[in-house]
Amino acid sequence: MKYVLTLLAAILLAACAKKQDVTPDPATTVAGTYPLTYVRSDSAGIKLYEYNLPYTAGSNTLSGTLTARRDSAAVIFLTQTIKATGYSDQTSVIGSVRLQSNGSGYDMYMSNQKIGTADGTTLNIDEQQTDPATGTVYRDRITGRKAQ
Repeated sequence: MKYVLTLLAAILLAACAKKQDVTPDPATTVAGTYPLTYVRSDSAGIKLYEYNLPYTAGSNTLSGTLTARRDSAAVIFLTQTIKATGYSDQTSVIGSVRLQSNGSGYDMYMSNQKIGTADGTTLNIDEQQTDPATGTVYRDRITGRKAQ
């Protein structure tokens, strides 16, 4: 009987043992709100604008956010909102982005084009597009740091 009680106690302790932490999937890690910290746009290698955000000039402030919504284990849906004093917020859809592990974080892909990286703390977009009619290359860079 003593052995049965000892065995029963061992089973109860094992059943109550703390489960191991489960690593969240990539989209859960990356999903969240990222206040923008940097934006830059180039055309044909010439800087059109560049700001560390939030940027304040007099009583006007420029700021923004990237929002990453989890759509599946490896897909997020990105939107960008730009805010400027005295103007309505401007929200634009970036779209569905596939996450692929790169060792220290995730590469972000739209279709088969890499558009940036994310690690759950920082989200970087560095995207280039070429105008097929003129051959002009446009490049946009956006960085956001996850709100805590």
